[in-house]
Amino acid sequence: MRIANPALLAVLVLSSASAAAAEPAPGAGPPAIYAQHLVDVALKAHPEVIVLAVHATPPKTSDNVIIASNIGRIGKKADADDLHVITTGETKTEVNPAGDHFSVEEPLLDVSGLTIGALGVSFPYTKGQDTTRDQAIARDVQTFFRKHVLSDANLVDAYPYSSYATDNAAQTLVDATMARHPELLVLGMHVTLPGGRGNVMLASNIGRIGKKADEDDMRVVNTGRSNFEVAENGKRYEVELVLENAQKANIGALGVVFPYKDGDDKTALNARAVAIRDEMARAIPSAASLLAKTAASADPPLTLTGSAKLPGYKGDFDHFAVDAQVGKLFLAGEDGAALEVFDLRSGAFVRSIKGYGVPHSILVMPQTNELLVIDGGKPSPILDARTLARKRALKLPAGADSVAYDGATGHLWVVTGGKDVPQPDSWLLEIDPHTGMVFNHVHFNANHVEALAVEEHGNALYINVTDKNKMAVIDKHTGTIAKWWTIKEAQQNAPLAMDESTHRLFVVTRKPGKLIVLNAGTGATVAAFAAPEHADQVIWDAANRRVYVPGGDGTIGVYQQDDANHYTALARVASAPGAKTAVLAPALHRLYVAASPGDTRVGGAVLRFDVSPRR
Repeated sequence: MRIANPALLAVLVLSSASAAAAEPAPGAGPPAIYAQHLVDVALKAHPEVIVLAVHATPPKTSDNVIIASNIGRIGKKADADDLHVITTGETKTEVNPAGDHFSVEEPLLDVSGLTIGALGVSFPYTKGQDTTRDQAIARDVQTFFRKHVLSDANLVDAYPYSSYATDNAAQTLVDATMARHPELLVLGMHVTLPGGRGNVMLASNIGRIGKKADEDDMRVVNTGRSNFEVAENGKRYEVELVLENAQKANIGALGVVFPYKDGDDKTALNARAVAIRDEMARAIPSAASLLAKTAASADPPLTLTGSAKLPGYKGDFDHFAVDAQVGKLFLAGEDGAALEVFDLRSGAFVRSIKGYGVPHSILVMPQTNELLVIDGGKPSPILDARTLARKRALKLPAGADSVAYDGATGHLWVVTGGKDVPQPDSWLLEIDPHTGMVFNHVHFNANHVEALAVEEHGNALYINVTDKNKMAVIDKHTGTIAKWWTIKEAQQNAPLAMDESTHRLFVVTRKPGKLIVLNAGTGATVAAFAAPEHADQVIWDAANRRVYVPGGDGTIGVYQQDDANHYTALARVASAPGAKTAVLAPALHRLYVAASPGDTRVGGAVLRFDVSPRR
């Protein structure tokens, strides 16, 4: 797949139209242009936007004009403000004279980061309104266009390019692969169709679905030799190699494109392309399977939409925290002795704060705009949530690790001691997270105590005593152990979550991986399922009545609560090896998962999954 030709675009990615089949069908209506399709998709994703306009210079013309919008004005010439944004790369914000619209105009970028026009994005406005969120949405729109536009000429390609549909298994695989590898600029699959029907572009993030393979594509298919090329703009390195299925049979050609600058190691890029090809091949039983239609009514519960990579990280991550108030996502870098900070909306890596001992858990305290980082090796610091400056520290016992917050009292329960310190026993402390004042100590004659769950509307706290294969039920008021329950179905009960509305506990074991649903009043088992291995988290999604179990084996188990006593194993969603802790951002309908490299690899990542609403 050569993409130096700037006319290559018309991607049906994120298609808002429903196609009848993955095969061509006659009777297609007159084509629109690709830019208008992107406008329509962006508006559907961001209903807050009231105006979206694309300014560009069409091929063989000299004027920059509006080529797509939701308010018409197609062909309207760019004014001085539009041209200033395009020529300088600066973003312009303003409130209109009537005072009821806030507008952001920003450069329109292609996949290489080159400015090819401008995007105008407008929102409703009232005097004095904070526009921070609107500006973030405008940046999201800009990023969306950049991921799906190869060049200015592509914007005016016909849409759709052909009557081949994109709701097929090939497009699903391309989308998931690009989300897993955000370094990719372009990924396209030329597939040799069964029955001698030729070779066509069946999936891509830059379009032309149904485009027949050209001479260069067919040379790869017929000879098995790869094409390598630096694009004319010098900013892309393009590799085209044989597309294989799981049996390593030749089923077409795969185009893989990376960012490039002079001096980049082409051999390393070639090897990376092969690794991506081989990763995709494992998910392709046959060429025919790529044509399988994806049912619009069968949305997966989780869809991988992106990742942020931490290439130098070694060891394990631990737990997350979401601070919606400041728009940040925090991750405890347990073995990296750091607090990793990400943008909550985009998932992009922001910074790494070093100087910790063994950070495990994080508590956001929005009332005081503070952040408490539970550190098992040093005093646990309290940070200013906005500046992340250290304000003070709590001196907790060694081995401080798992936590649970009690919304009824405003107190934090913290597990300390245990085998990692090492100590032969463990303690559970009830503390004021602002001052460190201790209210209760609970002693366990056990060196491995894991996750806990706290009732907000009751008096019970539940905690997994992992090395005893038991759960302890604590009286919160007295700080004493009221009951012991044995976990019978499996060993090493560790992650724990609770649905207080139905009084159900979700226990995950590691030997083997199981999800066990318990009655929180009696300890009786309600349901049990096979679960991903090496899990370090279980999450209850109250809005969708689902349970998520991220496993270090590279999968996420998704389970649905039908009612308090009935559950369904809904899906196993691919994630990444070592992806065993997660956090739900309910307002964004998003699940973030931390992929730890462990002891034998280098390079971690935070994966971003969109959560599909339950129907």
